[in-house]
Amino acid sequence: MTKTVYEPRVKRNYVGAYRPKIDAREKTLGKVRFFQDVTLGGMFPNTIYGGILQSPYANATIVGMDTSDAEALPGVRAVLRYDDPEIRALKLTTHAWTDTAVTPFHRDTIPRFFDRVFLPGSAKHVGDQMGVAVAADSPDIVHEALKLVKIEWDVHPVFLEAEDAVSAKADDLHPGLCEEKNKIKLHGDFQDDVSFETGDIEKAKSEADVTAHTDMVYGGNVSHGTLDFRGLLIKWDSGRIDCWTNHYYTDQTRMYLHEYLDVPINRIRVVNGHCGAHMGKWNMGEDGYYIIMAFLAKRSGRPVYYRMDVHEEFHDTRNLTRFVIDLYAKNDGAITGMEIEGIGTMGGYYGPMEYNVQFIVEESAERIFAPIKNLRVRSKAYFTNRVPGGVMRGIGNLQLCWPLLQAVDIIAEKLGIDPIDVIKKNFGDMWSPYPNESLAAVLDKGAELIGWDRRRKTGEGELIDGRSKRGFGVAVWNQWHAEWQENARGRIEVAFRVNPDLSVTLISPTCETGAGGNSACVFACADNLSFLNITPEDIHWVPVNDSDLGLKDCPPTDSIVSFLMPEAMPECAAKVKDEFKRRGALMLDAEPDELDVDDAKVFVKSDPSRFVTCWSVMMDVDCVPIYAHVVRSNNKTVTGLPCGAWFAEVEVDIETGEIEVKHVVLVNDVGQVMHASGAESQQLGAQELGVGEALTEDLQYDRRTGAILNRNYLDYKMLTAADFPEISPCLMEVWKGAGKYGAAGLAEAALTGTPTAIGNAVHNAIGVRFDSLPITPKKVLDALEKKERQSGKEER
Repeated sequence: MTKTVYEPRVKRNYVGAYRPKIDAREKTLGKVRFFQDVTLGGMFPNTIYGGILQSPYANATIVGMDTSDAEALPGVRAVLRYDDPEIRALKLTTHAWTDTAVTPFHRDTIPRFFDRVFLPGSAKHVGDQMGVAVAADSPDIVHEALKLVKIEWDVHPVFLEAEDAVSAKADDLHPGLCEEKNKIKLHGDFQDDVSFETGDIEKAKSEADVTAHTDMVYGGNVSHGTLDFRGLLIKWDSGRIDCWTNHYYTDQTRMYLHEYLDVPINRIRVVNGHCGAHMGKWNMGEDGYYIIMAFLAKRSGRPVYYRMDVHEEFHDTRNLTRFVIDLYAKNDGAITGMEIEGIGTMGGYYGPMEYNVQFIVEESAERIFAPIKNLRVRSKAYFTNRVPGGVMRGIGNLQLCWPLLQAVDIIAEKLGIDPIDVIKKNFGDMWSPYPNESLAAVLDKGAELIGWDRRRKTGEGELIDGRSKRGFGVAVWNQWHAEWQENARGRIEVAFRVNPDLSVTLISPTCETGAGGNSACVFACADNLSFLNITPEDIHWVPVNDSDLGLKDCPPTDSIVSFLMPEAMPECAAKVKDEFKRRGALMLDAEPDELDVDDAKVFVKSDPSRFVTCWSVMMDVDCVPIYAHVVRSNNKTVTGLPCGAWFAEVEVDIETGEIEVKHVVLVNDVGQVMHASGAESQQLGAQELGVGEALTEDLQYDRRTGAILNRNYLDYKMLTAADFPEISPCLMEVWKGAGKYGAAGLAEAALTGTPTAIGNAVHNAIGVRFDSLPITPKKVLDALEKKERQSGKEER
């Protein structure tokens, strides 16, 4: 790794520093307690285990079911069937019950489609949780009981592609949501699938000097591959529900249980803590098992433990999205128009596909390619028997970056212009001055670090060792997100408790998933309490979120915890200072507004020799801690967005087709680096996904049955440490958001441009583009053979 030590715009004691995470030592020593440590550690000796049937078929309906043998199996405590009256009385659920905030059933902040039935009688994909659920004394008994259930199936033909979804042979999977068979009606008033149009695209098309066309697919074949799996332990007794979970939405989980089980909120307790992975896929709607396990707990009278196994968890995928893009440009490289058609191939259920094919494009028209004024966007999405896609890291952004930045590369190549110059001319947000300062800064720095001046025209690079060709590629995108974009999350709560010995308890409730937002919160707390000489070591961050006792949690999605929660801390620290002044005034015989606090002393501003130590203030009379609580609304000042740039250097072996990524450079402008060590860790870790999705990761479907054949860690090829290329992370502070810190998210966006930069680099090396990932050796050799045949035809 080649590291560039960033230069902070404002030097702070702890925020932005290179420091270990606050829980690094405990995690290294194995002392952090995760979900299984808590729930299987003897908390409830009478706990039993739950399981749900996974459909062996991709498209089938239960005609008949006999559960008598399962019910008679010793150790089985409860059996719940798809035709149970209580289950069938439940209202439909959705892909997005987690939403982005604490949201009741009747209101959402992102569009919902209610397409899921609890414990359905029909399967929409292989692995669909359906039909029957069992609770028993051990996991082995649960598995045996599910095998004993006799089911008569009506099995239907499988269809996996969007073009097959509307054929006469395809079943209509969700007729209530579709005006045309399996084609979901997206939100908005569309004509001819046009979801968004601005300017005069026909004029731009007719006046173009040069055009570029890409028709590319991204997604549908990659897994999160996380090491922690979703789970819960739930108890429903005497009208009260207690739930321990590793889901990172504490309060929204409570709202979910309340809405579907009709139990008052004050009789539902949800507790979570450290989570062993960050799974955006938890927004998929599969979490209907919460309701199923609750019913099993109620009927058995016992706490029920459930945790997905590797097969249940591994199959979640990035949404399969096809984008057809046409760019229209002038000879100087100015892109005057763009047409985008987004075609989403959903699985058996919706997943957040509308975000991919509609929302992300319209949002990106404002936040990353705003200088392109003439746009037409078409959006459509289809149900199929694939596994549903989910909210995987970088949702939607990778899928759109992949074809768009390759189309830009095509324009640059046709005009003989450096791609960096074309990007600078045509990209940036609609709120910042043009040309975009952040964009130019990350591109210039990245070009310097990768050695962009070594790049040659496509295919004209040197032949290395007689068999390999070198190439360079670049991609850009905006960071995700700035504070003003997170208004839907509602208000943020934090609290400081200053104890009598001046140690501090920080209550900034969020589930720590390894991303390090808790560290950023502690560092911000220490900086804002510097008047007490507080260090991070003096602060205890409360790692457990308990809906009975704590504040409303801030879920760690969209990279927000590290910058939203710290923005509430200056006000919280001000309240602490005011209370010290109020208490100190009684001891100094002065008015509070005559006092100030610094160096752990309360002193008279006009005569600093008159002071009392903060320790003495706290120890006076009754030793009552100082408690400061803030509920803060987001700063809605629109400040534009910072940018990131990704560069790749590759060598392609033209004899074997092997691609070696020699160097990846990523430069991210985040406005304010909240935790330098953690930010660079996010940059580095994201490349495991970015490079892996580009070159090796590929879930394989059996086209006949709809089953995924390699949903395990052996057959699904993720990168290991030995596979990593040289990576050069670089942090910058050019753009500035609102608030004291003015930071933007990093982790969500840290891999966005990596696959595209690699794709552009491969093309620069051998003159071939690929319309889907991964770029395997076989694809390379087939493409080179096709290119050679075409070249031969042209010569003849």
